[in-house]
Amino acid sequence: MIRKHAKKVKIKARAMAKESTPKESNELVGYQRHELAWTLHWVGVALLAYFVVDLCFQAWPVALLKPAWLDRMNGFLVSRGTIPLIGGLFVAGAASVDTHSKEITNRANLLRRFASWAAIGYLLLVPIQVYSGVMLLRAQQQQATQLLANATKSAEAIQQSSNEAELRIAYAQIPGSKEALPEQLPLPLNVLRDRLVEMINARSKRAEYDFEQRMSSLWQRSLGLIFGNILRALIFFLGFAAIGRSSPNQPTLLLLVLTRNWGVTKRNRRRGGQKLAPEIPEEWMVSDDNT
Repeated sequence: MIRKHAKKVKIKARAMAKESTPKESNELVGYQRHELAWTLHWVGVALLAYFVVDLCFQAWPVALLKPAWLDRMNGFLVSRGTIPLIGGLFVAGAASVDTHSKEITNRANLLRRFASWAAIGYLLLVPIQVYSGVMLLRAQQQQATQLLANATKSAEAIQQSSNEAELRIAYAQIPGSKEALPEQLPLPLNVLRDRLVEMINARSKRAEYDFEQRMSSLWQRSLGLIFGNILRALIFFLGFAAIGRSSPNQPTLLLLVLTRNWGVTKRNRRRGGQKLAPEIPEEWMVSDDNT
């Protein structure tokens, strides 16, 4: 009897152990998923906060209408865009790891709305990048052209000078570094005047040639940089559009764009097929009675 009772107790203990083990393992897995979700959430928040702080220091002082400021901010956004992209992915992914946490889910939904605006912002960087880059190149070109024009005016003023005072005033207006004229002119006025004009013309021609060569290489490098930044901005648009959505029940911005383009293409194909197979009017059909 004692042995039978001991066997029954062992069997009950084993059955209870089998029943309790799945529950405990499920609770352990649920706790681990919850802890991992919060870890991903706070790492993502830290990355986003780091980017925002860095962005504020980079943007200050704000000068929205200056091409140099716009170009600097474009370069910053396309070079540091991976930080908020990864941070947003962590925050959005945390809600998928732990679907039972309302706090994590609400924060993820809010961030995904901001991700949609971030995607649109990176898309708007394309025309801004083109505008700021071209304006900076034009500003450098205008500055060099102005220097050459000032040198030409100085040469004309020296050529028209009739005394030493007018010669010194015209000579002082020559742009760039130059040696000062001595207190007593080493040559007669007309000889010195002609030599100064020849020197200025020679320097202007050399400067104009160097400027054309430099601007040609500068345009090539700048256009390559602009094109590279445009591609990076479009890539970040795709990344943020893949995360962003307006509400939890809506698809992501990227899916909306792709499905809309696919729908337009499909409708165009259908219209094209209808044009290739037009309907034949009934009065053109030959009936059996007329045959």
